[in-house]
Amino acid sequence: MTNLLSPFNWSLKKALSTETDSLVRSRIRIAHAILVFSLLKAAIVLGVAIQNHQSLQAVRAAVAFCIYVIILKLILSRPDWLKPLAHTMLVLGILLVWSNIFVYAHNINLVTLQFVFMIMLSSFYTLGNISGIVYSIVSTIPVLIFFLLHGNVNVHFNDTAQELASPGFEIIVFINFVSIIIVHYLFYHAYRSNITEKENLNQKLQMAITQANKLAESRSNFLSTMSHELRTPLNSVIGITELLMEDAPEERQIDNLNILKHSAHDLLSLINNILDFNKIDAGKQVLESFSFPLADLIQNICAGLQLKARGKKLDFILDIDAKLQNISVSSDPTRLAQLIYNLVSNAIKFTDKGSITVKLQCANKTAHEVEVLFSVIDTGIGIHPDKHETIFELFTQAETHTTRKYGGTGLGLAIVKQILVLFNSSLRLESSPGKGSKFYFAIPFAIAEENAEIKKALELPRTDMKHLKILLAEDNDVNRMLMKKQLEKLEVKADMVQDGQQAFETYLSGNYDAIFMDLHMPIADGYETTKKIRALADPEKANVYIVAFTASITEQESIMEAGFDDFLYKPVNMNDLQDKLEKIAIRNSSIGANML
Repeated sequence: MTNLLSPFNWSLKKALSTETDSLVRSRIRIAHAILVFSLLKAAIVLGVAIQNHQSLQAVRAAVAFCIYVIILKLILSRPDWLKPLAHTMLVLGILLVWSNIFVYAHNINLVTLQFVFMIMLSSFYTLGNISGIVYSIVSTIPVLIFFLLHGNVNVHFNDTAQELASPGFEIIVFINFVSIIIVHYLFYHAYRSNITEKENLNQKLQMAITQANKLAESRSNFLSTMSHELRTPLNSVIGITELLMEDAPEERQIDNLNILKHSAHDLLSLINNILDFNKIDAGKQVLESFSFPLADLIQNICAGLQLKARGKKLDFILDIDAKLQNISVSSDPTRLAQLIYNLVSNAIKFTDKGSITVKLQCANKTAHEVEVLFSVIDTGIGIHPDKHETIFELFTQAETHTTRKYGGTGLGLAIVKQILVLFNSSLRLESSPGKGSKFYFAIPFAIAEENAEIKKALELPRTDMKHLKILLAEDNDVNRMLMKKQLEKLEVKADMVQDGQQAFETYLSGNYDAIFMDLHMPIADGYETTKKIRALADPEKANVYIVAFTASITEQESIMEAGFDDFLYKPVNMNDLQDKLEKIAIRNSSIGANML
């Protein structure tokens, strides 16, 4: 029961609301209906008995009426007492049958038979199989006794009697009673079995859902851990490659370094795709909102893709509607870039000759919103109409030989499809074999107001970072060496430690402008160490700027909740690192100015 009812409750609806089991609710309804009709019958008998001066009948009807009122009141105020109240109601019915046959009517009339039938129905439907059989037998015993004592039976219908032949009448009546009992038993047994079966299925379904959720969580945790393990060595490969390329390599080494760099970036792209799909599939991905010039973003994305297309001797055409020039929108530039990059990369991959066209059209524009139609068109191998749906499935490509010839995992379009759901949009396709493909989608953007201060800030020269002193906590030796070289290149001083405990102790004994903290380290991880620093009594020490140095893209929410100020992804890009350091330098300058 979910709540207690008032002792004065007369509402069936309220009584039903206290019970969640559908079978019990049905039993309450049945008991309520039987009692209401019993009250009506008792009232009729009472009126007729008084009119005809039948005092015994009147007393019996009045007592029955009062008892029925009490039982009805108790069922409506204490529905959890249904079973004992149903037993009381049925015992009263049996007493009425016995008294009708042996005290008042001295015969079996239609009313008596109806009472027997009602006892059978009520017992099965309010109490169940065993009680139903017991009460059915007890209610039929007086009928059978009367048959045995009197032989022939006169069943009265409105004061007219018809003599029924014996023993045929007795046999038929007995068989009818047995049939009613058996039919009700079988019906109730089937009904209860059906409910039991559904309950078992629901339990199995719930167990399956629980196991599926555990598996999904396990998969997510596994991919998050693997992202750290895979990105950590990949961070070193990409970082060292970039440093080698900036150290004036010999001509014969440049090609090898380029191959190494592109291969590492391809591997990083694959890891990112798998992790992005996992994050979106788990419902953890949400769109961010930044103001940015739409045309400039698309031009920057396509600049690198244009070089890739030219490497295959393909024409690359970027067609941006004049109405979209000089418009800034509020949206998620990272996810938008991912959409364009995946679609155009696919187009380049599956096109051997001809052209790649990226087209942006203004579909609709108001003072505050602009709807943009994005199209990526190629002259490649095309896709058969039968395959238009399957290519959007995970790890699926149009044909088996496509994977062998062109490579790829089949993740790109699946990710595009899921990201577009976040934008409340969908990807459409027009394609046929040998005639190329056209992928297109429409996204409505809120038009951002021009912010003169931001624009001015972007035009300012780089902030001086040479005075910064950084504490870097990283357990991987190669990563520490790489970060040291990257920071030295930016002329930033840094102290290196290997675990969270060392980071905490070193920070307490020194003065640092910021801490770059790896999340997963021995002895004490980044989360634990950050919480200890934030709990320091000295507010200046406790509020140091801490950047999460992580290889996982699925920990953004937990990073910020743990008290970090920002995060930096591995592999570390020099531009990203410089941006973070600049942000720290500006913050510290502003704090220093406020203290003067």
